[in-house]
Amino acid sequence: MGFNLGAFLGGAARGGSQVLDERRAEAERARVTKEERQWQLATENRANARAKKAKRAADAKALEEQIGTMVALGMPADTARAVAKNGKGAMNVAIGDLKYGRENGVNAASYYTMGQKGLLQGDASTNIKGAEPAGLSIDSEAIRNMYGAVDEDYSSHNEQIRAITNKQLKLTPEDLAYVTLENQRQALYADIGAIAKAKDTSGEDEGRKFTEGTVRSTVTGEVNRQLQLQGMSYDLEKQIIIGLEGKRVEANIANLKAATNLKSSTKSLNDPLMNDTISALEVDSKKNLRMKAAELLKQNPELRTQAPVTAEAFMQPDYEAGLAAGQLVKIPTEGGGSKLVMYLGVPGMEYLDVFANN
Repeated sequence: MGFNLGAFLGGAARGGSQVLDERRAEAERARVTKEERQWQLATENRANARAKKAKRAADAKALEEQIGTMVALGMPADTARAVAKNGKGAMNVAIGDLKYGRENGVNAASYYTMGQKGLLQGDASTNIKGAEPAGLSIDSEAIRNMYGAVDEDYSSHNEQIRAITNKQLKLTPEDLAYVTLENQRQALYADIGAIAKAKDTSGEDEGRKFTEGTVRSTVTGEVNRQLQLQGMSYDLEKQIIIGLEGKRVEANIANLKAATNLKSSTKSLNDPLMNDTISALEVDSKKNLRMKAAELLKQNPELRTQAPVTAEAFMQPDYEAGLAAGQLVKIPTEGGGSKLVMYLGVPGMEYLDVFANN
């Protein structure tokens, strides 16, 4: 068989051309894939940027609302903003003080003042240029006096409760030591109740049973316990929640669980500051959850018109097993109607009416 040089060269050319075409096609596919990936990343980045912007706007709005509440309760705007710089916890405490003062005829706003740091009032010889900028001053002693003195009969119990709570903050709810301390704390509550009952012979309200420090540590301790169950914790010094990112719904539900537990253990003792602090925690948490519900409805308007759960399904004992905390569902109401609620899973507070104000 003779060798055909022309055929060989033609075949080689065709083969080389096919290889080049395949390489060009592969390069084009790689280019398209790269562009698609870049477009996807750009889209995700824009979505993340919008989400962060929306979160900043929501946080800024919530902050302004808190500041507005303090101003409405009589605190000067510059003082309210100074309080806000210390965090959400500081604002909640201040609002609690202002509300309590208003309800009891005391100008609690006067206990929060702004002034030059490092300057003595009336000291004209002091060089004002060397002073620090105006800072916030809080008259803690006056605030304690506003809430009223705690009877000496409870002082020892208060100190023990605070000591127990401080120890619990360093433990997790699963620790045996935590359970032991909790039993001791409940026993102290029972003792306080027994003392109060023995003293109450006139039928009049006895007044305060817990010091301000005991109230704060008790509420913070229970909040921290519920947060730990959700993989978070509370930093007492900074008054912030650790591990909050992406878990705001869970954090507010934890606060509601804490309020529920605190009510069951301290409500019968009828201490005004303890009751007011627990109520403030509950109200604030419900408000935050309703804001989250409004956000979800804005992003997913079809949730408003979802089909309601049938009464038969709602009454099934395993119905709630399929729900996630923070989920919006329509449940049946008396009279054959339905309402949109957020599932919480809190004993005694399983659902939150997202359109109610209580």
